[in-house]
Amino acid sequence: MHRLVSLLCTLVVAAGFAAQPATAHTRVFKSAFPLTIVDDHGNTVHLAKAPKRIVSLDPRDTETLFAVGAEKLVVGDGGQYVEGAAGISRLFKYPSEWPSPWGRDYPIRSKALPHVEGGCCGTHFNVETITSLHPDLVVAPYSKTELDTFQQIRDLGFKVVILDPANLKQILGDLTLAGRFAGNRAKAAKVAAGMKTQLSSIKKAVKKEKNSPRVYYEIDATNPTQPFTAGPGTFIDEAIRMVHAQNVADAASTCSGTLCYPQFSLEALVRLDPQIILLGDAAYGTSAADVKARGGWETISAVKSGKIYPFDDELISRAGPRIVVGIKALAKDIHPQAFRQK
Repeated sequence: MHRLVSLLCTLVVAAGFAAQPATAHTRVFKSAFPLTIVDDHGNTVHLAKAPKRIVSLDPRDTETLFAVGAEKLVVGDGGQYVEGAAGISRLFKYPSEWPSPWGRDYPIRSKALPHVEGGCCGTHFNVETITSLHPDLVVAPYSKTELDTFQQIRDLGFKVVILDPANLKQILGDLTLAGRFAGNRAKAAKVAAGMKTQLSSIKKAVKKEKNSPRVYYEIDATNPTQPFTAGPGTFIDEAIRMVHAQNVADAASTCSGTLCYPQFSLEALVRLDPQIILLGDAAYGTSAADVKARGGWETISAVKSGKIYPFDDELISRAGPRIVVGIKALAKDIHPQAFRQK
């Protein structure tokens, strides 16, 4: 259950991390201002001039801001309740930014930013911390429980932009939007183009695959007789379908949307008989051997064939630029032959 709670905190909203002032070295195209934008929840935001100090309340938004060249504008960050803020040194380079001087797992500099606590697990974002950073702009994820908090920030005279992408197309749209309000449209366009190129390459690689295997993506199997998975409407589900595979959760879920993480019965999972199992809970110590040892799982095709693979869940569940890397990793696990060099 710890795994599921952590994932939901990552997706719904997160909190943040310790201190560096913004500098003036980020290239900002001031001619693009004044600027009026509409955020993902229909709020109209007017920016008289380019922001110099941005507080980001969600790790995915921090990644997006770093990707569009606004890393030196970010003066506060969200991420206390997610693993990524530990700065695990898995190398990652954003599309069109090879080699990247700052592209580790979670933007490594974010570890040195002030923490903006709250936004998860019954605790509201700390308005006092946010306002003490004197932001020109606060970039926030959508959270129904935090709408009053965001309005409180607005009432204090601060600008708030809410980003809430529901699918891959909207992730790309938010990247473009971030480039606009951060004053670097060209950089955003370059990164978005790189992501699109990578996605086209992935689709081309799997297009000729005749099989569309049944896939079970594990979120949390603390109780192996009632595991949690990713249902229809999640980024994980979209990625599985994109790489020419079937998400077994689609046939048994009663929910839909970016927060659809249903709990299966073991009987339902056995009946759906996935041919591939991806362990999104691998970071919590779950291994293929653990799955094989679970009572009642031995009849599942993926268990019998040994097609049980650990997966870096952050790459596929966080709605930022790295999702394209997660989709490619997913495609390689599902259709390895499509990516073997001829």
